[in-house]
Order: sequence, then C-alpha cells, then structure tokens
Amino acid sequence: MDHQARSGLEEVIVTARRRSESVQDVPVAVSVLSGEALQMRSVTSEGDLQVAFPGLVVRSANNNNQLNYVIRGESVDAYSGSPPGVQPYINDVPFLVGASTTFFDLGNIQVVKGPQGTLFGRNSTGGAVLFQTKEPEGQFGGYASIQYGNLDSLIAEGAINIPVSDKLKFRLAGTASSGGDWVKNLYDNQTLGGKDEQSARFTIAFDPSERLSNVTTIQVSESDGTNAPNAMYYTIPCGEPSGFNSCLYHPDVPAFQKLLNGEGLQGYPTGNVHPGGFENLPEFLRSQGDYVVSANASFFYEASSKFFINKTDFDISPTLSIKNILGYTHSENALNYDTDYSPYPIVQQYAPSALLQEGPLPVESGEWETWSNEFQLLGTAFDERLDYLLGVFYIDSEEKYYSPLTIMGIDPPDTVLQPSSVAYNAVTGNESTAVFGQGTYELTDNLNLTVGARYTWEEVTMTQGSESIFLYLDPEPFGGIDLPQKSKQEDSSWTVSLDYHLTDQIMVYATTRGSWRRGGFNPFNPPTPQPTTAATGGGGNYFLPEQIRDVEGGVKFDGFFGEVPVRANLALYQSWVDDIQKTAYVVIGGTASSATINVPETEISGFEADIHFEANSWLRLGGSVAHTDAEFTKPDSLLFGNTVTYGPFGDAPEWSGTLFADMSMELGEGRGYLNYRVDVYAQSHFYFSNLGGTIQPGTKLPGYTLVNMRLDWNDIFGSRVKGSLFVKNLGEKVYYTGGSAGAQNFSVESATFGKPRIYGLQLRVDF
Repeated sequence: MDHQARSGLEEVIVTARRRSESVQDVPVAVSVLSGEALQMRSVTSEGDLQVAFPGLVVRSANNNNQLNYVIRGESVDAYSGSPPGVQPYINDVPFLVGASTTFFDLGNIQVVKGPQGTLFGRNSTGGAVLFQTKEPEGQFGGYASIQYGNLDSLIAEGAINIPVSDKLKFRLAGTASSGGDWVKNLYDNQTLGGKDEQSARFTIAFDPSERLSNVTTIQVSESDGTNAPNAMYYTIPCGEPSGFNSCLYHPDVPAFQKLLNGEGLQGYPTGNVHPGGFENLPEFLRSQGDYVVSANASFFYEASSKFFINKTDFDISPTLSIKNILGYTHSENALNYDTDYSPYPIVQQYAPSALLQEGPLPVESGEWETWSNEFQLLGTAFDERLDYLLGVFYIDSEEKYYSPLTIMGIDPPDTVLQPSSVAYNAVTGNESTAVFGQGTYELTDNLNLTVGARYTWEEVTMTQGSESIFLYLDPEPFGGIDLPQKSKQEDSSWTVSLDYHLTDQIMVYATTRGSWRRGGFNPFNPPTPQPTTAATGGGGNYFLPEQIRDVEGGVKFDGFFGEVPVRANLALYQSWVDDIQKTAYVVIGGTASSATINVPETEISGFEADIHFEANSWLRLGGSVAHTDAEFTKPDSLLFGNTVTYGPFGDAPEWSGTLFADMSMELGEGRGYLNYRVDVYAQSHFYFSNLGGTIQPGTKLPGYTLVNMRLDWNDIFGSRVKGSLFVKNLGEKVYYTGGSAGAQNFSVESATFGKPRIYGLQLRVDF
C-alpha cells in the first residue's frame, strides 16, 4: 500500500520485524525517529530519549553515568546482577548501556515495546531500543557542525561519505565534546558533571554483486570528566528505624565534634564540612541553591568503548536470502562517587590506606565484553503470501566489576572507629544460544496472521575475585575462591498476532506474547556452594528467572480528517509477570549489600497513544500520552528469612506525554527558510525504589514539565549552511530522573538531578 498517498505525511519506515515496512503496518507498538528528526528535537544523548519517546523511561541511579531503560515497568535495578529488561542494540547487535554518551551520525532510533525474542537478538521482557548508524551512500558528501552553549559546553561533529565505486563505499564520522559542569560541591568548591568525549566511526560497504552485500562498522570512544553527584534527597531521622547515621553524626555527639576538628581520623577533613550534622543536611543544601551537594569524593570518571560489527546479506533467489550479523563490543570505566552523599567519612570508595596516599585514589571500575553472532534465513512462499524468518543467535559475554569501599563510623559518645574495608570483585559470564522463527501469512488481502517462537539456552557463571572481602564471612580476601558458581537455564518465548485492515487507512491488531529473563547471581553477596536465593535464613546470591506474558490490542490510522492529513495510533496492553527481579539494599553483618529478590506476582497494564497532523502547509501539530498502571499483586517476599513487602512499583510514572508544534516559513527567494519547533514533555510522580512503602521511605519523586525549543535557519542566503538556536528546560525546572535507595545501608535516599536549562547555538554545513 502507498502510505504517502494515504495521508500525505512522510512515510516512516521501521525494521523492527527485520524487514523494511511502514510503521503503520506493524502490529505492535513501535516508535521511530530518523536522524533528522532527532536533530530537530535536539536529541543528543540518552537522557533526551524519554522526551522524544513517551513510554520510555531513562533511569539514573547513583549518578548521571549509571543509566538503564524502562518500558512498561520492565527495567533492571542497579547492583542486581540481572540482565536488562529492555535490551539496547547498535546496528542489530546487543550491547550494555551504561554511561551517557553523545549521539552522532545516526540513521534512526527505534523503540519496540513489549516482550521480545522471536525475531532477533536476545529475549527480553520489556522491549528493545534499536540504534542504527548511517551507512555509506552512493554520492560524495558529508557535513560538519559545531555547537556551543552555556555551561561552556562545546560539541563538534562531522561525517564524510566517499564512494570509491558502485561496489565500494566508505563513511567516516566523528564527534568531540567538552564542558558541561553544572553541580556545585560545597566540600571542595568544585563544579561537577561535565566530561570530554571523543568518538570516531568508520563504515565500509562492499557490494561485489547485486546479490551480495557486506557492511562493516568500527567505532571507538573515549571520555573523561566527572560524575554529576546525586542530591541528598531524604535522611532517616534519628530515632526511627535505619536512622543510625542521623544519630551518630550529630552535633551533640563528642566523637562527631572530633571529626570536625580533625582529631578523630587522620587525613580528614580536607574540605568544608557542614557542622549541623547528617539529619538536616538535605534542608541545608536546598537552602544553598539549586544543584548543590556536599560530598567528600572526587567524582572522577573515565570510560572507553569500542565495537566491531559485520553484516552480510546474500540473495539466494528472488524469494530466499540469508543474513549474518557478527558483533564484538567492549567497554570499561572507572569512577568515583560518594556512597553516603555527605561530607562525612561514613562509606568511601577506596581502601583505608588511600586516606594517606598521594595521587589518584583507587576507584570503582567495570569491564564488559561480548561476542555475538546471528544467522537469519529470510524468505517468502505461497505466492508471497507468507513472509518468514528463521534464525540462530549466540552470545558470549563477560562482566568484571570491582568496587573498594572503606567503612568508618562512630562509637558514641567519643570514639571514632578506625577504617575497615570491604570490596566487591566479581566476574560474571553468560553464554546464550537460541533458535527462533517467525512468519506472517496473508489469510486474506486484509487479514494477516503472525506466529513466532524461540527457545533459549542460558549458562551463567560468577566467580569472586581475589579482592573480594565480606566482613560478615571472613576478614581476609577469598584469594580467588575455588567456587565458581554456575546455573544452566532454558525456556521459550512466543508471539501470536492478527492484524486486519478495515480500510486502506485503518488497521486494527491483537497480539499475545510470552518471554523470560534469565536468573543469575548477585555479585554483591557472598557465594554459596549451591545456588541459594536470598529468601533463605542464611541468605544467598542466586535469583530465579523471570517470566512474562502479555496481550496487546491496537489501532493505527493513516489518512485524512476532512482535508487534514492525520496519523494516529493507540495501543492497550496487559502484562502478567511471575518472579520479577527486584533489588533490596540492606546491611548484612555490618556491611552494605544488595540482594536480588523474585517478587512472586506483578501485573502491569496501560495504554499509549499518539497523533500527528498537518494543520496547513506551514504548521504541524501533535502529541502523545502513555499511561502505566503497575502493581505487585503478590508483594510479599522473603529476604534472609524475613518477610518484606514490595510496593509501590518503582520507575513507572503513571502518566507521561508530549505536545509539539512545528512551524516553517519561507524567507523569500535565495534567503532560505525558518523552522521553529516547540516540544513540551510532562510526567507524573514516580518512586525510585520498589520498597518505598516499607523499608525505603523518601523515594517518591515529584512529576515535572519540560519545555524545549529550537529555531533553524536552513539554507542561509542560498548556501548549504544552517544556523540553529536551541533551549532545553526553558522554565529552569529542577527535577530528578532517578535515585539510589540507601535508607537501610546509610540512612539516606539520594536522587539524580535532571539537567538544568541548556541553551546554545549550532552551525552546520552540508557538502
């Protein structure tokens, strides 16, 4: 069908079902933005995505460089050992999202909602976020741009396309950015949160024949700077459960006064320390202005990443082709942040001896490496009434994690306890193999049936390294424990859907799916000889697989209301989740730990709707809304033999939505044209803990509204130069994008600042 003829709006092509098709023909909730559309919305990093894709939540934890995606309530908690509920991909290869990055030279971003697994890649319970970089084109050309804004932020970007011949083409792209500090630390009077980043990408497309094509992409990235510290959002009052630090670090305690006077701990303090104590520190910091913290840490950050992706397509016949996708990804980081978010020496990220050493302190570090290969057989049959895909997927991943912590404290009335140490040092391996297939059959010219299935075999291992120390087991390092933990799991994923074209403008569909998320081992609890969950009295670090099944129904319209071109979509869904994986942060034997728990039963329902119409030749209007109703229907779980009650459901704002207006105006012959866009995003309150109603109080974050604007002057005086003015968060709204639930461990809940008002100028030239 000719979608351009339906509504007159530009046709949007997606590859969510591993073939190019109009988004209006896909019987599932999927959103896509082209590289040009991302630029018009000033989407430059992961933090901008939830403004562009309502229903997608970009969650932060301990700082702005610890990110994960949330779709329909499915996510992954920090320090859990769980695989992601929403799997990101780069050029069809799965990778792990971690730090915030700068987007550049993207072809598009697609967000697919609901359980996945029968079409490509890894099985997941919440959905997928697909990043597609631009591939080489047949004509010489490229672009260069430079952007400067407040906070002394600078972004330079460019790409060049070089066709050597009809069969061989190259594309080089890169970006460099700097600046962006915006959080004031009163302890050392530093401003934090900015970083310098450089990325380069090389893509080569080789088409030796009309039937065979090969695309290879290589990218390397480096970044360094500082983390934006979390705000000290809420402290547990002295006298309440878990309010111990409010009692100990109090002006009336003599040992606390010793610390302030530099008498209790050698090497402390080295900065400005609030004398009013722990409990009232959040109120004091808010009185000092927006984006203000006081924490005795450097917040150092550096990271590097690289990937290699090779895709080969071969047409065996007009009705049968094969595709192979080989991928390698590697990333590592080193960072420092204040675990208790205060200027007091409670829990620090270094070994005790580091208090007296010179030079950089040992910091938390991680390394992630994956190899994957996917082979697909794609074809048509029965006079092209059947489209089918069969595939085999394999991935081998390894994650290394090291976090040294120094624990200090006070023994009232006047004793300052000397530092002791605990370190988390683990290597987690995961090997996954799957076979899958999906087919769509035209039952009639207007009615299609889709059936898909997948079977996955998982093996997960975890080994504690020589640096691991658990105070409640043994004060000595394990020394490379002879107990690599191992678990083998296998299960199926499936999908069945019907879609019916009522007219050439309206499609309705219904689908039901099932998938799962593997279990594993939490590296922040000690190993046990046999896989043992945290439910038992003695405790363990194993958690069970998670199961999900859902139903979704929707309608997609692409046509006219009167003479006005309109595109509108509505999706309603209901999900049932068994043994959803959630984390509880607790103290075990005097040591801060996390335990991954399987909450027995959860239900998540909601709807998503969007509309886009052209009021006239110069004005385009639209909006979207997402509603999520997530509830633990059986919320009681066992944690080390004790019952804990989960709820309210975290990371799931009940409402979110956008409105936009896009206006264009010709300036006259030879002068170019203006394009002005306004985007408004709003969301309701949400919790950054799943235990906010019981043992993690103070984790409810308020809703907020953001206004973004952009003005483009295209083809300035007939040239190929574009000038742009932009502003994000026009109203200077102070808001939060997540947090870390530390009440049980440190008597404090911390929240991650959202970005302040950002504005600037961009110049771009195309050639």
